[in-house]
Amino acid sequence: MNRVPDSLSGSVRTLESLHDRHDADAGVMLVQVDQMARINNSAGTAAGDAVLDEIGRRLESFAGDEFGHGSCVERLDGPRFLIVPAVPLSLGALRAQERALHVALAEPMVGDPNGRLSIRIAAALVTRDEPIAEQLRAASDQLSRPASARDGAMVMSALSRGEVVLHYQPQYDVATGTMTGVEALLRWQHPELGLLGAGPLVTAARAARLERELTEHAHRVALAEIAAWPKALAGLRVSLNITAADLGDPEFADRFAMMAKQAGVDPDRLTLELTEQAMLSEPANAAAQLAQIRALGSAIAIDDFGTGYSSLSLLARLPIDYLKIDSGFTRSLDGSDRDRIVVRAIVDLARALGLLVVAEGIEKEAQLARLKELGVATWQGFLKSGPVPGDELPELME
Repeated sequence: MNRVPDSLSGSVRTLESLHDRHDADAGVMLVQVDQMARINNSAGTAAGDAVLDEIGRRLESFAGDEFGHGSCVERLDGPRFLIVPAVPLSLGALRAQERALHVALAEPMVGDPNGRLSIRIAAALVTRDEPIAEQLRAASDQLSRPASARDGAMVMSALSRGEVVLHYQPQYDVATGTMTGVEALLRWQHPELGLLGAGPLVTAARAARLERELTEHAHRVALAEIAAWPKALAGLRVSLNITAADLGDPEFADRFAMMAKQAGVDPDRLTLELTEQAMLSEPANAAAQLAQIRALGSAIAIDDFGTGYSSLSLLARLPIDYLKIDSGFTRSLDGSDRDRIVVRAIVDLARALGLLVVAEGIEKEAQLARLKELGVATWQGFLKSGPVPGDELPELME
């Protein structure tokens, strides 16, 4: 038998004590942070470590508040954590807390200001009849395997009940300060917990292979709202996000064109955003789909530019109009010579290729001043506004 890993030793002792004192099986909660590679690549491993440290602090606060003094939170291998409540709890009691835990982890944190972390949470029962360390290892491994049926039910329920909503983050002209567009961002309007970020739904949709359904629903909601906007917003360009699953669907471009036509929205007003990683999955299909979309009049933007590994080849092979500089570069524009050099290189490359540049994650006036110096055309960030419901946009325009 393998020895107990150091990362599990404290939890094993806590569970042994619970079993001995209460003569009962004990439930635990496991938390996995997805997309850490994106943060490490774009902002550096120090920023990734800061995110995990912050998650650990939030988990400790949550466990103490919900499960009582003496609850144990331990970091497992990689971006995984284990919570052992101070008293034995059933699986049902723990699962009732999963959504509240999602809320506790939903607020943006240092190292990931856009709040796009995907968090996977699962409950497991540790029995008195089998070795504790083996059960914990099995539960940790199980967390990496998608619970497709359960995830699918959660996504379909949210779609059918109209809980998937769109908020819009304004984009501004660097030179004039005028609002020129918005990015449509998915949110989950939970009936009990209120407004949540996209993370739980996106993670569940990916696990259940329902990404295309979630994207299509979000696009339908956005297009219906855009069509009903007042004339004051008629000049705004609207960016909609798409995924690798969308690009892998040979009917995606035709379906998108039909949705825009039915909604009465001019495709010229729309930009479709996708990441470099999304295009890398099936570059041939991506090129064909994006060419169809551009033929409609819509623009194409690469989100989180600079965090992938084949940026230059993608720019040469695919029809692209905008590059969006990842917030990992822009966050330290006012202090880091390295990041300024990278941003300047991206701007120069874009200018040579006839592309426009959008900077994400702008939170300080000093960052905005640097963008003007570097020749960036457009920006978005909390310096002026985070994502807001569509009916708040006219006031922001004023």
